[in-house]
Amino acid sequence: MKKLVKLNTARNCLRYIIRAYNISTIYVPHYICPSIKSTLKKEIVNVEYYHIDERFMPTCKFKPNDYILYPNYFGICTNNVQTLEKQYKNLIVDNSHAFYAEPRGLASFNSLRKFFQMQYGVLDGAYLYTEKIMERPFRTADDYEIDENMTYERIVKNEHRLDNEQIMYMSKTTEKIMSGINFEQEKLIRMNNYKKFEEKLKATNELAISTDKNEYPFVYPYYTHDKEFGCNLEKQGMLIYRYWDGLPSTFDEYNFYKYLVPIPLY
Repeated sequence: MKKLVKLNTARNCLRYIIRAYNISTIYVPHYICPSIKSTLKKEIVNVEYYHIDERFMPTCKFKPNDYILYPNYFGICTNNVQTLEKQYKNLIVDNSHAFYAEPRGLASFNSLRKFFQMQYGVLDGAYLYTEKIMERPFRTADDYEIDENMTYERIVKNEHRLDNEQIMYMSKTTEKIMSGINFEQEKLIRMNNYKKFEEKLKATNELAISTDKNEYPFVYPYYTHDKEFGCNLEKQGMLIYRYWDGLPSTFDEYNFYKYLVPIPLY
């Protein structure tokens, strides 16, 4: 039975998994947050990268015992996770974009910060679901001053701070914030916003999206060749992140970075 471990970041959840399961080789998609790639360099592990197709599914087959990291992209890939879980017993699910997703695979983890940073000022925190618990104690992350009016500058500064943090337990500040959140209300807000964008943009969205009834996506992923679309949203005050830079332009996945506009749902 999986147990919950509350850590400081999603990337450190992955480090925890690598150590707990004594993983020597892990398969990771090219299309993933650069912080994950830099995090893996801190562990004694061989990393093999794989490609994904237009449905965010791996384009290769893995061996039955391979350890595979698969991100639930934008919180809309639950069906992909379920398919891969049936095929590979050592599937590790990155639910950083799917806070409300059911824990699946060998182990899974999410990110509190990604979902609740803008509204509540959450600066750290991740939930790891795993059957293997390390006996080694970790220190608790430092508390911080809560700021519900998050600016882009503070977000960037906090990202750089987290880049250098070791595996730690979640801060008491984040524990306090999370205890006061009405999750059912948050789900409703997120789904209403998702449906609002879907009604307006589905007809012109070049990405075929089919969400599960229990999914509460991180963003509405709008795939468009209209270069002005994202700029217009930013002019309206939306903070638009492009996922993810750093891929060679020769990779098919580069088109996700170039043409996919992730519209925030908070």
